[in-house]
Amino acid sequence: MSTENPIILAVDDNPDSLNILNETLSANGYTTLVANSGQQALNILHKATPNLVLLDAMMPGMDGFTTCQNIKQLQPDLPVIFMTGLSETEHIVKGLSAGGVDYLVKPLKHQELLARVKVHLKNARLTNSTKSALDSTGQHMAALNDQGQVIWTTEQAQVFIDSFSSKDKAHLIKWLHSTSTNATLEIAQGNTTLVLTYTDKPYTGAHLIKFKSHNLKLETQTLKLKLKITRREADVMFWVAKGKTDWEIAQILSISERTVNKHLEQIYRKLGVNNRTSATTLAINVLN
Repeated sequence: MSTENPIILAVDDNPDSLNILNETLSANGYTTLVANSGQQALNILHKATPNLVLLDAMMPGMDGFTTCQNIKQLQPDLPVIFMTGLSETEHIVKGLSAGGVDYLVKPLKHQELLARVKVHLKNARLTNSTKSALDSTGQHMAALNDQGQVIWTTEQAQVFIDSFSSKDKAHLIKWLHSTSTNATLEIAQGNTTLVLTYTDKPYTGAHLIKFKSHNLKLETQTLKLKLKITRREADVMFWVAKGKTDWEIAQILSISERTVNKHLEQIYRKLGVNNRTSATTLAINVLN
């Protein structure tokens, strides 16, 4: 998100209101895009990425609340400030529930409007910086609702989410409703296994998930070379490091439990250890 000449999308069915917003924002260094309906705003968002949206709550056709929900599907992190002449509590709650970050009552006070815009642009920049920092350290995170939809996400976590098949999404939703902290869900995607770890439930209906991608072929090759074991022993050791039992490993690799045990005996001998815990520690260190 650029800190120079931020782009503000103003949405209002009243031409006079749009003109005033455009003049006020432009005079204070903002680039302004205008839309006179919810649908026109969505059309603009398919082509442009503003830094913030000023949205009239009560418009004919698609109202501001529905428009905001659609905006969040297109650009989840885009801050939306509602504008309306209605000051009743239920409309404020409805606007915030739809995904708005703030609420201004008409007639707008320009100094208040500019102050709110400045604050939310700063918050959005800080949020994006935090998400970039998380991605750069391998902490690919997302907050999902009960339907598996994104509340917020880092860029790389969004890439993982976009790769889900309909079957993966159904499995994810079921897992969200039945899991607990530190539980994991593995989603196989060719040679890659995506591991989701349930981190926290910050509030009702929200689930904080950590994503980590494992390239099975690459990681077993790494174990083979670093630990100086055979490829089949590396296959066994990979799943041991993932906490799988001998029976589970036998099922995954289509071999017998007895064969798994024989491989483990050879692995212990080659690594100079005498138990599963010590071997697992060595394998995890190599994979990390």
